Amino acid sequence: MTVPFEQLVEFHDRRRIPLSKQERHQRPGTFPYYGAQGIIDSIDDYIFDGRFLLIAEDGENLRSRKEPIAFIADGKFWVNNHAHVVRAIDKKADADFLRAYLEFHPLKGFVTGAAQPKLSQSNLKSLPVTVPPFDLQFKIGERVRAVDGLIEQIGRQIHILEKTAQLLYDQRFTCFLFPGHEKFELVASELGPIPKGWAISSLGAEIELKRQNIKPYESADEVFDHYSIPAFDAHRRPKVEAGSDIRSGKYLLSGQSILVSKLNPRLPRIWRADVTNGSRRAVASTEFLVLSEPMRWPLAFIYGLVSSTGFTSALASTAGGTSTSHQRVKPADVMATAIVDPPSELVANYARAVEPILAMADVLLRQVEVLRESRDLLLPRLVSGELDISDSDLEAVGV
Repeated sequence: MTVPFEQLVEFHDRRRIPLSKQERHQRPGTFPYYGAQGIIDSIDDYIFDGRFLLIAEDGENLRSRKEPIAFIADGKFWVNNHAHVVRAIDKKADADFLRAYLEFHPLKGFVTGAAQPKLSQSNLKSLPVTVPPFDLQFKIGERVRAVDGLIEQIGRQIHILEKTAQLLYDQRFTCFLFPGHEKFELVASELGPIPKGWAISSLGAEIELKRQNIKPYESADEVFDHYSIPAFDAHRRPKVEAGSDIRSGKYLLSGQSILVSKLNPRLPRIWRADVTNGSRRAVASTEFLVLSEPMRWPLAFIYGLVSSTGFTSALASTAGGTSTSHQRVKPADVMATAIVDPPSELVANYARAVEPILAMADVLLRQVEVLRESRDLLLPRLVSGELDISDSDLEAVGV
């Protein structure tokens, strides 16, 4: 059965209230603030409470479809006027089925505007949706919810592992509660009290800032792993893109690196990149500082350092810009940041402790990527009816 989208949902667009960047800056809080591409901020209040389907109303992504155009918002949240807000009608439509349908349904003829693509409410309402009986929709939605729940669960495990590495660094090298700390007295330094015998160094003295420039668009037919800010924010996996689609200069990556975002350091983006065995060349946005080839310290220690609370706070304090959402740190300021220089055996002990933790986090990140790819391959076949909901192929990939 094919029906207009408006027969399956209730529209709540009238309840949306856009807030400027300045207004959001004045209202910090814990409630998600959604736009066309998902959560873009957090504020001190909410206007929606429940489980809703959000659909992009405008933006280039409506044509390129590089990122999802529909997503579930569950709980208390705020929405600006760049995303339609709908709720599936009970016993008539399943929100997760509709989300999957929209992700894989062509929108040609419904998205208007050349310079600024737009999916108007009237066009969205008239979009034809081929829907199976509600019970089948619900079963498909259950599959979606199951794999999304597993992805969220693994995401929490990754967060715990990385947080453990960060807390262990803070414990040993910020609070100085390292093995044998009782034997050390604290002495004054430019960073405050530090254990006697420790020195002060800078990031630039310990690791190289790599700036090997490349223009991927000059190799239009080559495919790259692209480490970008949107890719980090979306799934923290590089996006596979043709050189022709990467229209600005980038940094060429090699070996193992740690990427530290210059943009908005109050929201740290720190990415461990290992392209040692990659089948494609890898590039990084110039919004990242590429830290590679440490002089004395292992990369695991450098990761703990740049993700520590003291270091991220120091970066945030040096950031400049015209607005809170577009602040940047200068590379020279980052590399000149004063840091403690502990004894080499303590650094080595820390690295040995956290390397297995970070390796497990990387394994889990790859598992999440496999789950996403399996889900995205199978969902179009499920939604179209090509694949039966009980097909054994689903169980084989855990969907």
